[in-house]
Amino acid sequence: MNQAKIIAQLKGGDREKAFARLYRYFPKIERYIKMNSGSTEEALDIFQEALIVLYKKVQTISTHSEVNMDGFLVNTCKLLWSNELRKKKVRKNSGEDGLQQLAYADEIAEQVEKERKLSVIEEVLNDLGKTCKDMLNAFYYKRLSMDSIAKKFGYKTVQSAKTKKYKCMEHARKLAIAANEESNLKTSAL
Repeated sequence: MNQAKIIAQLKGGDREKAFARLYRYFPKIERYIKMNSGSTEEALDIFQEALIVLYKKVQTISTHSEVNMDGFLVNTCKLLWSNELRKKKVRKNSGEDGLQQLAYADEIAEQVEKERKLSVIEEVLNDLGKTCKDMLNAFYYKRLSMDSIAKKFGYKTVQSAKTKKYKCMEHARKLAIAANEESNLKTSAL
């Protein structure tokens, strides 16, 4: 293909013929872009951008310039695609950073909630009273049997110890509900 003729057509009025001739390079560009994580649509977009760059370049040079259309077009497409991949990577990373920030915010919220619950439990234990605190500790943390708890706390029957444990748990629940509501009010006021 005569390079000078294409330059003359691009500069003159017969641009359609020039662009039609230049489209013979498209399959080469399409293969390159597809091999480098692109699609046919993206290849077409890049190729058309490169044609615009070529058209603008041709307007600034003489008709008899030694411009290698093939090399210029292919290299321009490669540079444009490289820039596009870089932009995609930046967009992808910023998306991941956004997700990481959301995950981090979720972790912080979870940690704050855990600390709030621990604070409620601590408040309940402080308000519970020594006998109930010791009985619940023996049952839930030390894993003593109700028979052992009855003997340790001086109850005549296991049923009496169970009744006391139940009453202690009910009292603890009421304290927990009250402390939780108070904590929620404090949190919502912030």
